[in-house]
Amino acid sequence: MMNFVKLRISGEDIDLEKVSSTLNMTPKFICKKNDINYNKITNQSITYSEDCWIAGIEIEHEEETERKISEFIDLLYKNKNTIQQFSTMHHITLWITLNQDTTQYNLHFSKEVLNKVSDLGIDIDITCMQLQEFYTETYLSDKINE
Repeated sequence: MMNFVKLRISGEDIDLEKVSSTLNMTPKFICKKNDINYNKITNQSITYSEDCWIAGIEIEHEEETERKISEFIDLLYKNKNTIQQFSTMHHITLWITLNQDTTQYNLHFSKEVLNKVSDLGIDIDITCMQLQEFYTETYLSDKINE
């Protein structure tokens, strides 16, 4: 199982290099509006409707998920003023992806962590995926037959 926590900045006319240098973070993904990417799962091309900058970390071990998310938020909090400034011009989201092997997964955020995210003034998106469907190819076969 691999979980992720990412900072996503999206919007119009983002200076992607400035975001990277100001936050001192290396993006995992960047795109400009109207860039085209091919999605291997859906076999479709995607044309991006806005600029996007994403940086984050992969979390390999499930038992480290909460701690690693908290550490990433602490890193973002060190750039609080910059993130707050960017958020006046662009949409900023803390994006958490949980790829789970089981149907139930619990994630706990302390009030200190939640207060930091609130103080940053950013949204949180949490995506939970049960990977069993991928392992059995149910998801992929459904997509191919659509």
